[in-house]
Amino acid sequence: MVLISIILKTTTTFCPRKEGAFTTKLEQLTIQAVIQQEAMDTAIEEITNALQSLGKGSPWDARIKASDDVLAPILKAYSRRLAVYSAMGKKDLYKLVACIPSPADIDPEMTAKLDAIAAVAEAAS
Repeated sequence: MVLISIILKTTTTFCPRKEGAFTTKLEQLTIQAVIQQEAMDTAIEEITNALQSLGKGSPWDARIKASDDVLAPILKAYSRRLAVYSAMGKKDLYKLVACIPSPADIDPEMTAKLDAIAAVAEAAS
């Protein structure tokens, strides 16, 4: 939120009203969303290329350890591209679940594995 606030103030300060200039906060927030999406796309591409260069294959391969080899490096590259500090470490990756728009977007295999873990935990208690 601080970053968005800074960008809104900067955009308002450095973009005087003129024809074609961005004038609403919604337009400014849309620009920020585009910048963030481009940063994420570039970070994913960077890590994908690095993994392939190292002979580890694709980040989407079943053999790869996503938390160590994919997610953490992507989030680090993303933060670097936006010039913001990332406090999200491996232990915090579960927080990303809140960003999933719909349960239908979760891979059925993941749901099945999580249900199995929950069943074992319930049986143990």
